Amino acid sequence: MKNVELKERSQSRRAVSEDRSQNNSELQTPNSKLRNKRICITFIILIIFLLASIILSLSYGKNVYVTFNSFFADEGFGLVLRKIRVPRTVIAFLVGGSLGICGVTLQSILRNPLAEPYTLGISGGASLGVTLSTVLGMQNYLGMYGNPLMGFIGAMFSVFIVYVLSRRKLFDPNSMVLFGIVVSLVFSSFVFFLFSILDPDRMQITLMWLMGDLSSLDISLVYAYIPMFLLPAFILFLFVKELDILTLGSEKAQYLGVDPPRMYKVLFLLTSILTGLCVSASGIIGFVGLIVPHVLRNIIGANHTLLLISSYIGGAFFLIMSDVFSRYLLYPVELPVGVVTGILGGFILLFLVVRKT
Repeated sequence: MKNVELKERSQSRRAVSEDRSQNNSELQTPNSKLRNKRICITFIILIIFLLASIILSLSYGKNVYVTFNSFFADEGFGLVLRKIRVPRTVIAFLVGGSLGICGVTLQSILRNPLAEPYTLGISGGASLGVTLSTVLGMQNYLGMYGNPLMGFIGAMFSVFIVYVLSRRKLFDPNSMVLFGIVVSLVFSSFVFFLFSILDPDRMQITLMWLMGDLSSLDISLVYAYIPMFLLPAFILFLFVKELDILTLGSEKAQYLGVDPPRMYKVLFLLTSILTGLCVSASGIIGFVGLIVPHVLRNIIGANHTLLLISSYIGGAFFLIMSDVFSRYLLYPVELPVGVVTGILGGFILLFLVVRKT
């Protein structure tokens, strides 16, 4: 019986491969050439925009010539550049890119274009973790690791609850979204309860973190974050074919040899770890994981290899530019970057909705 199933799956995969070959031959049509050209132009524009945003972030208040000349100086602006601006730009790149690919993955497996990295309740758990860190004075015991560690633990705790509940429903996408919303609302209510009974001055740091802030992270943690961000992101890229198959629906995916509940579980855990790292490093930064995949999917299409790469670049660009705006808008006062992404992302989403209707 197993041999028959394996034979059928092999035939199905061969059929899909033949379809793809046929599609590739059809790619020679004028429309497909135009689409390939549009994808190439999109990637070139994204890379140029990303490089420009990195230069703007590093040379904030200085011209480019001074920035490059100061890069290897041991004092003055050179020191500021290497000790503050480079680590800040690096963490914005990692967080933005990670939120972008998490958004792509969750929108695909939940089959919901409005899904984002915080849909599954991670933001609520992380908020409660950081609030408890402030209430319990964890910084006195753990120093600079207090808030990031408690934020990550809170995020993973909410993921654990959603995971346990979703397992009972065989990781049905609709049930996962529902459990995530409920968990997020419950944890957020606990946060508001703590805010209502505690001294407002004491909660200032937590409030800034809840709005998303790249300036409060200790610089010495940034280089430790680099492998922690890159490893799960790299693993996520290994599942692009499974993501393509899952978009066909659970029944077809199972027939093609992909176990949907198992893949939902793996992808759910990978995106949860990445999102938990994002909130522990920079707080809750909204709209990056929603807007960037949504826009790029309309331009590039549903091919997850292209979509994940472009969303990583696009998410990094969007967050670095938002961070630059947060420093320029009310200079010398610096806004939390989550406020800027919320305003920009909200207007872009409204524009897309109005345009579609």
